[in-house]
Amino acid sequence: MTRRKLRKRLEFLGGRIAAWVFLRFSSRLNKSNIGRWGRRLGDFMFLMSRRYRRVAIKNLTAAYPEWSSEKVRATARNTCRHFAKGMLEFLHILHLPPEELDAWIDLDGKEYMDEALAKGHGVILITAHLGNWEIFARKLVLSGYKVNVIARNSDDPAMTGIANKMRETAGYHVLDRDNSALPAVRSLKRNEVLGILPDQNTFTGIFVDFFGKPCATATGPAVFALRTGAPVVCGFARRDEEGRFRARIYPPITVTHTGNEKEDIHMLTQAITTAIEDEIRKDPSQWLWLHDRWKRASEAVKESMETSS
Repeated sequence: MTRRKLRKRLEFLGGRIAAWVFLRFSSRLNKSNIGRWGRRLGDFMFLMSRRYRRVAIKNLTAAYPEWSSEKVRATARNTCRHFAKGMLEFLHILHLPPEELDAWIDLDGKEYMDEALAKGHGVILITAHLGNWEIFARKLVLSGYKVNVIARNSDDPAMTGIANKMRETAGYHVLDRDNSALPAVRSLKRNEVLGILPDQNTFTGIFVDFFGKPCATATGPAVFALRTGAPVVCGFARRDEEGRFRARIYPPITVTHTGNEKEDIHMLTQAITTAIEDEIRKDPSQWLWLHDRWKRASEAVKESMETSS
């Protein structure tokens, strides 16, 4: 066995052990100690994980060049805290009665979802790894919507199974990102909600601007919208200072049909990405800066130079 395979197996084992520990611990969580433990776990993560600390600081420095190094570092630490709180909240809601979960998060803009569904083509709901997207999905189910979510599988199949089972006990259906096209279209034909989080790097897709820099972005949401007629709405659930959540659904994004599908896909993908950026800027620390969103930016620059030459 190579060192790489051994390291990967050890990582999987460590992840499963950590998941077991957290699941056992989850019954002791409540809304007050989630904040306390989230801060502690986040600080530990920030100090001990050189990789995530480096990525967060690099990303924030690129996105906010006007910020001081102290502000960048403080925001990166708060990002770790929010991420840790989100993990604990995900575990806590497994033990939370529906009525308590419903009261934990407010939902604004529901009328935009209802108006979009009234067209009969389903709704493509764009959200992001910001605030708590898991609680947002559960709120939608409790509000009476049929929800399907496209999610990336974990590198460890066992962990993927655990996470998806935990999600589906809440009443929404998880679609594997790598095999989601047909099930996604079918869900829209049933006039259901299709949730997509297109705010992470992809090795396919196209390059659009995000915080003024090119990033590889999945075109799936735009393709689904243009080919099915499903309206595109954005919705996000941000955490407030008291540990509560307010989810907001915005009016549909305009979908343009010019006859040039490639250009239409680019325009809609850019509009979706800009909407996500606008929401992140309201509270940057609640977005997942730990992910290398601009991983392929150099490829975009090279592609641009080749096109212009």
